[in-house]
Amino acid sequence: MSSIVTSILSSTVGLLWNKARDSTAAKLKDGDITEAKIREIVVRELNDIKTKLDGISRKDLLSSYNFLQEGVDFLNASLQKSKLDQKALTNETQDDRGETSTVPSCDQSGILSEAIELSQAMGKLKCGSDEEYKCAKKRFKDARKRATDAFSTETLVLKDVIFAAKLRMVSEMLECLDRPETAITGCLSFLKKFHSLPAIQEIFSVYLDGGIKLMLNKSERVENVKSVMLLNYVLFQYVLKFSSKCWFELLVSMPTIELPDRSFSPIANWLEVATRKSMGKELTQHPSSSRQILVDEGIDPYVTGECKVVKLPDPRGEVFEQDIVGLAVDNNNNVYVVALLTTHMENGNVKSFVLHVLDENYHVKHDSRTLDFMEANGFCLVSIAINKHNNIIMIKGNDPHVYICDNTGMLQHKFEHDSGWLPSLGISEQDKIITSSDNLGAMVTFSEEGNLKSTVKLPEGHEIFAVRYHYVICKIIVLTYLNKNDSYFLLCYTEAGNLETSTFFHKRDKDHINIRLHPSGPVAVVMEKSITFI
Repeated sequence: MSSIVTSILSSTVGLLWNKARDSTAAKLKDGDITEAKIREIVVRELNDIKTKLDGISRKDLLSSYNFLQEGVDFLNASLQKSKLDQKALTNETQDDRGETSTVPSCDQSGILSEAIELSQAMGKLKCGSDEEYKCAKKRFKDARKRATDAFSTETLVLKDVIFAAKLRMVSEMLECLDRPETAITGCLSFLKKFHSLPAIQEIFSVYLDGGIKLMLNKSERVENVKSVMLLNYVLFQYVLKFSSKCWFELLVSMPTIELPDRSFSPIANWLEVATRKSMGKELTQHPSSSRQILVDEGIDPYVTGECKVVKLPDPRGEVFEQDIVGLAVDNNNNVYVVALLTTHMENGNVKSFVLHVLDENYHVKHDSRTLDFMEANGFCLVSIAINKHNNIIMIKGNDPHVYICDNTGMLQHKFEHDSGWLPSLGISEQDKIITSSDNLGAMVTFSEEGNLKSTVKLPEGHEIFAVRYHYVICKIIVLTYLNKNDSYFLLCYTEAGNLETSTFFHKRDKDHINIRLHPSGPVAVVMEKSITFI
């Protein structure tokens, strides 16, 4: 039981210390340790912070932290009175997490993972009527109120305002251990107010845009930016664990920081800050690290599929060049690859498109088929998708047709639609074909027979770069480019064509960008050096 108490302390104290993982966790990770020793370490850590607060003489901040400290003491006493021993608690948490509850280790993701475990255990401990637990909740409530008062004090310098924000958030999470949905509502509402502070908007504007201002008070600005990022990190992990929203829905709904030229999301745009040398190693782990893959070697966003090197069948005849120009995976993990072949002939070189179909083990399913119906006049990308009936839908750049084929590549029929130079294609849950208008300013949907179902105009200035249907959340994800910001955005639409969210994703640079997907999994935004799963 002491390990659970220590877990939440290491998480919250870590946030107050501005560290993604508090030193308490490292001190306690090896070997058995007595409860007395645990309390000694925790008290020392808390007193260290209190000393710093005494030094800055901020009455409300110090009062808030005193209440927080007292609340932790009462919570500890309440848990020690529980009739459940450590073994029983371990067995209970095994049911929830599929593993034994242990002292936090450095390789666990999310600095509140142990605090979250405590929240789950509260119902089983049956200490809701315990007097010490009631006193703990009262102290956490007082801590939250005093932190709110401190946050509202206009004379506080920015670093103290940020510290007040941390105290308020930690206090509310502890106050609502038995009802985290209440803490989520309060913390998200508070975070929105926090992000709207002109001082917060100013430090991020200067830090992200650079210029001469960046050299003034640089170290203090870096620490303030780091603190705000970690505050968002903590809340994102907490809400992700307890809310019903999936990862992407939460990602695009988190409060943003409004800058002069765009909205900045500390979570969605995590790498824009985390990869800066000035951040050191504090922000190296993404809020959900399994959602972000960095690669050492360049990849082609337009044709990337499985993270595995697969050799295609050797082409027949005098082929001296084979380029992959399109790729898709169906629900059974079959891989469909469109390759552009260049063959040497007596009267010159001849180009042709060929379809290769591989099974889930990357073995050839049947003979390759030449796609004679598509003219191969130079290098052109092909967007390819598989519908529920295992029909293959293809669109080629600068080709005024949509092609419908069976699962071997045999053409069934085609209909006219000019997708422009950059082909983009998605298949909805109802097998509607989703693509872009010829001027890239609208999203259009067709039936498989070619009947136009809808046209949805994008926000002014946005141009479609890629469109995919997200089968997990049943939404249409559109990657767009906004010229006036020179930036990429992710737009989320319902299948009916209603825009739900518009999220800044990345500043345009030399990297290419595209969206890939698996019918049973998440959508991936692929760049030349990274893959981000949404």
